[in-house]
Amino acid sequence: MGFSAGLSTQTSPSRTFHHGADLDALNQRFKSSKPSEIMAFTIAEAENPVVFTNFRPLAIAFLHLVTRAKPDIPVIWVDHGYNTPETYRHIEKVIKLLNLNLHTFSPKMSAAHYNAVYGGIPPLDTPEHDFFSRTVKLEPFNRAMQELKPDVWLNGIRHDQNAHRQGLDIFTKGNHGTIRVAPMFHLKEIDVEEYVYDNDLPDNDVYFDPTKGEEHRECGLLLQK
Repeated sequence: MGFSAGLSTQTSPSRTFHHGADLDALNQRFKSSKPSEIMAFTIAEAENPVVFTNFRPLAIAFLHLVTRAKPDIPVIWVDHGYNTPETYRHIEKVIKLLNLNLHTFSPKMSAAHYNAVYGGIPPLDTPEHDFFSRTVKLEPFNRAMQELKPDVWLNGIRHDQNAHRQGLDIFTKGNHGTIRVAPMFHLKEIDVEEYVYDNDLPDNDVYFDPTKGEEHRECGLLLQK
């Protein structure tokens, strides 16, 4: 599957994206489309789209793709406070490179405060870790969605990332009444690596997500209803 195509966004917005929409028909229509074609359609039809990113490895490809279609799209980033120094430096570089319209949301309790009170990141699969995830990621994300009130949540997930995502699709129902759109859903990791290389984009190789622990574990945002 090719990665790019024309990015015309000249059609007028409509109520294409709502929880009563025929997403099966949209997924069938676009199952063989290029990511840029899916992106162009979404940007043309959405009333208030947003992007979520965590600046993980290869996330730069999706950010580059979406900002080509809509340079001023709001980009939501939850800064949980546990990122590596390399990630923070990478973020500053990407903000300047893509001129991101970045909206940063942080937990109400800082990482230093949490560590002092609760003793650091708790073990996975415990009630304490569930509380930690809600505190440092889910609450700030939900606050972002409530503040920006999007109808479409664009994200860079792919089917090959973990078992949960294999059961999703390009167009799915998200929380806060949104439709989640994943233009790169049917790509493989090698496709994204090639896009980063071909476009000479900086990548983030030293990344840590304290809510996941393991690369193929779901972080929680996609599990919310």
